[in-house]
Amino acid sequence: MLNKLYPPLSSELRSRIITLWAVLLAAVLVVGAAAVYMGGFIRGNVADQLAAQQIQFTAAAELTPVEKAENACLTRYGGQIMTTGAQAQCYSESYIALHMRESVQKAGFPGATYATLGKEQTKIRAEMAAAQAAGNADAVKSLNDKLAAAGALRTTMQTGSTLRGQLLNAWGWDTFGIGITVTGVAMVAVALIVGSALVYELRTKATPSQAAAVSGKLEVVPAAAR
Repeated sequence: MLNKLYPPLSSELRSRIITLWAVLLAAVLVVGAAAVYMGGFIRGNVADQLAAQQIQFTAAAELTPVEKAENACLTRYGGQIMTTGAQAQCYSESYIALHMRESVQKAGFPGATYATLGKEQTKIRAEMAAAQAAGNADAVKSLNDKLAAAGALRTTMQTGSTLRGQLLNAWGWDTFGIGITVTGVAMVAVALIVGSALVYELRTKATPSQAAAVSGKLEVVPAAAR
């Protein structure tokens, strides 16, 4: 039944199909293997770079209630040395960001960032100049303390923002490495399918069209001779 629906291929067509499957198999295997290797290399490099920084999560038992409520990942990674992109993202978004928000609140500049603090410093200096011109010594002292607090906070925000950026960059590369690895594994799976198709073609017999033609001619010759 199947032979009627799908008749055997001729030798020439079968040879072309086998060649095509072989080329596809080699290409998919090479690309898939390269993707798996590159994905592993990227993730390994990220892990080495993060481990070298010796950033350790606060032990779960030592986390404050606010830190525990911020994100469950801080408890999950408690006490561990940072080595993965997921840990880097957790530390950046849930630990550093939390303490940066707390810092601006305590300093009296809620919602401030590194950029906005620069404008705040300019504003305070202008107010100080006005207070000095008016001879208001108490206001000058208060504004000077506020300016110092803004300067210290801006330095803290710069350091925190820089570290957050580096950790998020590591997280991005680690995620990229995972994507490449998954793609490589998928391509290897495709290679198995292509290999199965190639094995099927190798085990399928070609149509003996030329042999049949020759056999027919040999049968005609004896008949004519009689």
